[in-house]
Amino acid sequence: MTVTFALAWLIAGLVVGIVATRFYCVRQFNQNKLQLELNDTKQQLQQYRTDVTEHIETTHQLMNQLHEHYDKIARHMAQTKMQLIERPGFEPRSDVNYLAGDTAAQIRQSIHKLDERRKVNDQASHQPLDYSADASGLMRSTTERTASDN
Repeated sequence: MTVTFALAWLIAGLVVGIVATRFYCVRQFNQNKLQLELNDTKQQLQQYRTDVTEHIETTHQLMNQLHEHYDKIARHMAQTKMQLIERPGFEPRSDVNYLAGDTAAQIRQSIHKLDERRKVNDQASHQPLDYSADASGLMRSTTERTASDN
């Protein structure tokens, strides 16, 4: 009987040991899984920081280039203003025609024709057709309705 009890206690101890080891391994597996996720997240954060730093540096360089180009444009405009606008004896001509003579004549003629068409269309000789001469529908009086309905 003592041997039977000893074997029963041994089997019970093995079962308890297996269950305890299983819970411990699962817990360790979850910790390892969380540690891997943490490492991955840290790596993504570091990559994000690197990307942001590169973006800011590139933006800074582009802004510097833009500022330099703006300064060049401002200097160029100041120089050309001195050369072109503030030149002594410069008078703008008002009689300059940028179009060829025949083109300008055609434009003047077509504008005159457009004005004539507008004048003709502006004069209304009769009332539009969407108005009826007599009252109809809801607009006619009740006496007219009874007389016409009979």
